[in-house]
Amino acid sequence: MRFSETVVYTKEREWEQYLVPATIDDALKLLKRFKGDARVIAGGTDLVVQARQGGLQAKVLVDISHLRGFSDIKLHKGMIRIGAGATHSRIAESALVVERAQALAEGASRVGSPQIRNVGTIGGNIVNGQPGADTAIPLLALDAAVKVVGTRGERIIPLKEFFVGVGQTKVDSTKEIVTEISFPALKNGEASCALRLAKRKTLVLPVLTAAVMASVKSGKGRTFKDVRIAVGPVAITPLRCKQAEEVLIGNPVTDALITRAAEVAATEANPRSSLMRGSSTYRKAMVSVLVERGIRSALERIGGER
Repeated sequence: MRFSETVVYTKEREWEQYLVPATIDDALKLLKRFKGDARVIAGGTDLVVQARQGGLQAKVLVDISHLRGFSDIKLHKGMIRIGAGATHSRIAESALVVERAQALAEGASRVGSPQIRNVGTIGGNIVNGQPGADTAIPLLALDAAVKVVGTRGERIIPLKEFFVGVGQTKVDSTKEIVTEISFPALKNGEASCALRLAKRKTLVLPVLTAAVMASVKSGKGRTFKDVRIAVGPVAITPLRCKQAEEVLIGNPVTDALITRAAEVAATEANPRSSLMRGSSTYRKAMVSVLVERGIRSALERIGGER
């Protein structure tokens, strides 16, 4: 097992070791060896902040950022597969993602600042479990799934089942590693869009973020074939607006129906009032605005009327 080792001091405690395994199996063995005292690090943009705030209880950091294939982005049998170590910059600039999953490219392009996007990874962004994470919302609209590897094997978790609370997911970070995120590549007649409402463009958490995937069926008139709408942070986890989706699916593409669906999405949201993000009433109203814009933008990208 190859590794480097150093000692790092934080305000609250000391990291005793910094280890760099050569393979995923080696990384899992290290997690098992330290029995809950080790944490995986890739970009570290969330983990380092948690450590400085005293919220990280770990003696050992296991750096998996250099593992082979860990940052790959590829198309395989109609699925886009993204290694959990892919940085936000890499994803935002990927021709494949821009062409076949534009909402994710847009979400990744708005994370933090250029420096953070060059280091932070998509795996870290979703494992952190924040309900308004800039990649989690578009990934939810794209119907993504997460591959998780542990000493007992691997499992696939649909992203809609992945989050369990603020900062909480179904991954045990002391025993398991997220290795890949996958989702269907969009085809002709399908498009996606991600929107962000924030006080400024960089280095600030969003007031709201929304993402929409829409597909249409053409004939005498256009009909919504499928729609997925995700918003955050308006609940304890990233939220799929399923009632709003049901308003559209199977029905004609009309202005009135789009507006109605956006209004229903606002009723599904339950944001709390916040000094940083604004009142609950304001944020619910803005859910309607962003969802309507997202639906219309997705339709424009598909082409045709509206």
